[in-house]
Amino acid sequence: MAFDNRNACEPITSMDACAPAPICGVLGNSGSDIWFRFYASNATALISCFQNTSLVLGIQAFSGGLTCGSLVTIGCALSLGPSSGVQLRLNGLQPGTLYYFRIFGSANPVSQRTGLYCFCGSTGLGNYLILPVLINQVQAKVLNQTAAIRWRATTHDASHHFVLERSEDAIHYTEVQSATVSSPGVEKEYSLVDQPASNGTYYYRIKNAYADGRYDYSETVSVKINGLPAVALASNCVKDHLQVRSAGNLLAEIVDITGKPLKRYSLAAGNNMLAVADLRCGLYLLRCPKTGETQRFIVSR
Repeated sequence: MAFDNRNACEPITSMDACAPAPICGVLGNSGSDIWFRFYASNATALISCFQNTSLVLGIQAFSGGLTCGSLVTIGCALSLGPSSGVQLRLNGLQPGTLYYFRIFGSANPVSQRTGLYCFCGSTGLGNYLILPVLINQVQAKVLNQTAAIRWRATTHDASHHFVLERSEDAIHYTEVQSATVSSPGVEKEYSLVDQPASNGTYYYRIKNAYADGRYDYSETVSVKINGLPAVALASNCVKDHLQVRSAGNLLAEIVDITGKPLKRYSLAAGNNMLAVADLRCGLYLLRCPKTGETQRFIVSR
């Protein structure tokens, strides 16, 4: 299998900083990397590559996970020069365990940091796949009582997409939003904003969703939301329906300007749509007896 690492930007693109620097090359002389993963089929594995005359090839293998800072180097090898080939033998692997390795160029001449290469005679690599995406620099902050999530990623596959997942206990996650890839082949910053239903600490992670059904996750980040009202209106001028975001399961009522109750509702946590088509045009209050909060709105047709 042959791979082309001659993307126009790669001679000046730095290696992925989330992984430990290679011990088998000079970091300042190393070009960008292409990542692979494999499930070990034996206790030993041999990664054998041959490159063309314009590339000095390096191989670095890892155990651990893809979150930034969690990888551990288990082997590194650098070819003696262009066209010489390189082999990296790994020992002590756990069969069935997921490992990673990256291919990179490392040479003083910039022209020898990229080129063509192939895997020739590699063994022990069960189900190995190219990894087009690595997420790094995941950040979360509170912005106007919302959770703003930002991350950086490079992918060469336009069919790939990201999914933002949220949890209240860092164990059980639900999907809340998604983002599609833009500018394939270029490192880009992505961002999504989430509006939790109530105050508290929330945990977020980014799901890498590949076109063939595979997926993996970024590191987890958290934010603490404070100051959200128990109930909030999407708009204070409505026609037939009133959209209400509730911090939890609450009772609410609509009253007129004299305080006379007109309608009662049981709100569920999250967004609720209340029918108000039978109300006359005018000013009303949505009141939450438990918290004492009131929200004004106008019915206008």
